[in-house]
Amino acid sequence: MKVSFKYIYILSFSLLILFSCKKEGSFTQVKTGTAPVLTATDSVFVFTEADASNAAVTYSWTASENWGYKSIVTYYLQIDEKGNGFKNATEVTIGTGVLKKAYTVAALNQVINNMGLAAGREHDLVLRVKAAVDTVGDEIYSDSVSLTVTPYYVPKVYTYLYLPGGYEGWSFDNAGLDSVASVKNDGTYEGYMYLSGATEFKITTAKSWDVNYGDGGGGSLSSGGSNIAVSEGGYYRLTVDINQLKYTMTNTTWSIYGSAVGSADAAMTYNSGTGVWTVTTALSAGTFYFRANNADAIALSDVSNNGTLASGTTGAITVDAAGTYVISMNLSNPGNYTYSLTAQ
Repeated sequence: MKVSFKYIYILSFSLLILFSCKKEGSFTQVKTGTAPVLTATDSVFVFTEADASNAAVTYSWTASENWGYKSIVTYYLQIDEKGNGFKNATEVTIGTGVLKKAYTVAALNQVINNMGLAAGREHDLVLRVKAAVDTVGDEIYSDSVSLTVTPYYVPKVYTYLYLPGGYEGWSFDNAGLDSVASVKNDGTYEGYMYLSGATEFKITTAKSWDVNYGDGGGGSLSSGGSNIAVSEGGYYRLTVDINQLKYTMTNTTWSIYGSAVGSADAAMTYNSGTGVWTVTTALSAGTFYFRANNADAIALSDVSNNGTLASGTTGAITVDAAGTYVISMNLSNPGNYTYSLTAQ
């Protein structure tokens, strides 16, 4: 049977028109949801520890709707320093369908401290709400509101690994149980432990034996492996990479070093009762930082200029006037290393 090309062309064109019409009528038009409207009960605060349990502020927002498809919207609060454009925002998950977040002084102060902002100083911040349909990846933001706050210092809260061992009776309930913290929440941990003599310990992901790691040989960790043995006492820096299952232990003594100290390190003394390193020494106008074993491989300085210590030498501490000073350093709270500088 012969079919004319003209009829084939007409039939194809007709089917194309019919298919296009059906497609246009059957597809849902995808839209971006409405932006939440954010309000706050207050915006200027000077926090004190005495007011920790008091109510501070409540943030409320309208629902994000009209997404153009069946959507379950989850809300997040984003907080950043003013002028950053939320590029370094701290994000707090609020929940699905939740349209309010109330903070006590202690809770909001903790968020501010976790951002690494200096205690006792005024900071200009901004907040906004992110509405997100997580299964699709669509999201929209509210306009920002301001937050001017002077926080007080509290230790930051991190993810921890625990170090039960012979030095503290192999107990998860002992106040002397040491831990290491993941400051960047990236599976790498660091902390310090004082051991009065030879001992053994293991590494656990919680205060239980459910998941524990031991010595796998050559600086490696093995799940359920042998105890990690330490042959002599000392003040040890422990690093753990839980991603690679590796660890290091370095016995350390500490000193201060820099232009304010002179040409040699000023050795510090450790007090096992207080957990603090101290030195009393004459300093000239200049700068100094803390370092282990008279070398810069392990060094700490005030990178944030807020009385806390972080790795490196770039935040050397300034001494404005020559004199005799007491310098103290506390590394007993992993991830929350602090120091003090007091003129005599």
